[in-house]
Amino acid sequence: MNVFQIDYSRLNLWSHTDLAYIKHDPSLDPFIAYPPVRESFNDIISNRKDFTVDRHLLLSVLKKQYDQLDLDFPYPDHLLLSEDTFTITTAHQPSLLTGPLYHIYKIASTINVTGQLNQSFPDQKFIPVFVIGGEDHDWAEINHFHLFGRRYQWDRTASGPCGRLSLDGLDSVIQSVVELFSNSVHGNEIKELLENCLQKAKNYGQFHQLLVHGLFSKHGLLVLSMDDAELKKAFAPVMEKELKEQFSFKYVTPTQQTLEQAGFKTQAYCRQVNLFYMTGDQRERIEQLDGGFVRVESGVKYSQEEILLELEQHPERFSPNVTMRPLYQEFILPNLAFIGGGGEIAYWLERKAQFAAAGIHYPMLIRRNSLLLIDESSSAQMKKSDLTWEDMLMDIDAIVRNYLKRHSQTDLGFEDELKSIKSAYDELAAKADKIDPTLAKAILAEEIKQTKQFEQLGSRLLRAEKQQQETHIKRIQKLKEKLFPENGLQERQENFLSFYAQYGPSWIDSMIRICDPFVEKFTLVELQG
Repeated sequence: MNVFQIDYSRLNLWSHTDLAYIKHDPSLDPFIAYPPVRESFNDIISNRKDFTVDRHLLLSVLKKQYDQLDLDFPYPDHLLLSEDTFTITTAHQPSLLTGPLYHIYKIASTINVTGQLNQSFPDQKFIPVFVIGGEDHDWAEINHFHLFGRRYQWDRTASGPCGRLSLDGLDSVIQSVVELFSNSVHGNEIKELLENCLQKAKNYGQFHQLLVHGLFSKHGLLVLSMDDAELKKAFAPVMEKELKEQFSFKYVTPTQQTLEQAGFKTQAYCRQVNLFYMTGDQRERIEQLDGGFVRVESGVKYSQEEILLELEQHPERFSPNVTMRPLYQEFILPNLAFIGGGGEIAYWLERKAQFAAAGIHYPMLIRRNSLLLIDESSSAQMKKSDLTWEDMLMDIDAIVRNYLKRHSQTDLGFEDELKSIKSAYDELAAKADKIDPTLAKAILAEEIKQTKQFEQLGSRLLRAEKQQQETHIKRIQKLKEKLFPENGLQERQENFLSFYAQYGPSWIDSMIRICDPFVEKFTLVELQG
């Protein structure tokens, strides 16, 4: 396995905010609590102890969820209850079969950081945690995945929290995947993993918990669903503050304005009230109305006293939206750092004042690794076409031009000829200028015209060569599309199963070993069997 690293700035595939954070732009310093470097953890560990969490509650909920899934809880009770035990956390929606590859990279980065901390701080214990955003309800965003350029989708009607969905129809999706990999080296392992998850799970959230657990449990990952009545009850005072004071809007909105003034785009729209109301398969937005509140979709209205009583009696019916979810997560967990992608880091940057207003510890924000995986088949194709991974970073037209110049039996360059033409016209214009300046201008105008015509002829020469090399060019185009689908990042399109089927669990081990987020480079990996 060969690993290469390049600066993110070499590819125009990341946002301004993302690149600024990767480069430690000082203009973002006011919006973070700790620089995302290893040396910051001494301060974080010390400061985190000033913000207590209910460890008995956390342990109880985790063990309950693991028991419901018929899984052995991987840590002794005393470890979770110890004030010297901390978490490193990432989170994601329950995308179908984990969705794009970056879902895996987030978890791998989290486990990698945890391992580093356990070596560097032997007096403390660090546990990687994956939080499932199962209360989200944007089904169209997570109901599909891509394998080998083809889209697979779970076709079903859905409303309300995605994690609470039934498993109706999921078996058909799994069967399609099992058949696809029936002849693969690790096809049987995929079959057993997915069918075991389907058999044990009672809803889609549990299915995703089981899947992530199956992939990462041997690395000590804890998987937590925040859609839990006991956790909501503990968080109720912060939700009450949101209903009474709309404090998130008061603190996030000015922060967003300051970020915009510093040249950064805002990421998440902050509402006056950043809570949903959930019943069964419904998740409704809550808004202020005439001194009270209304559930937007159903039209049910509450006075302030009535909605606070509802919160007290049924906290499980209230759900933090994207603006308040970070508070909920950090309130429950003894967390030191959150690991996310560029978009996630961008909306966390809007939260520092909000966290302070809620009296909740604001963690270190660590940007996950971004990877490009080149499997053995792609490496063979590149070698056959005399291409390197450096070539594949260019746009497709540049790759093809360079390939044709290297492999054509005719010299396709015409720069020397152009220089000769320009030189001839310039000499003629210089002579004419001594006799009639207007004639010199006409000669130079003719030079421009002839240069354009010559360039067109040169382009025709290139097109003719392309036709001669059509088979090779199509192979190159197909390879470029595979590595950079739709001119974007592989990690935002391809599902992990295309690699897991070929390399098995050792591929997960490799991703964890490679995904060190403190190495702030775009990583290219040439995979080998």
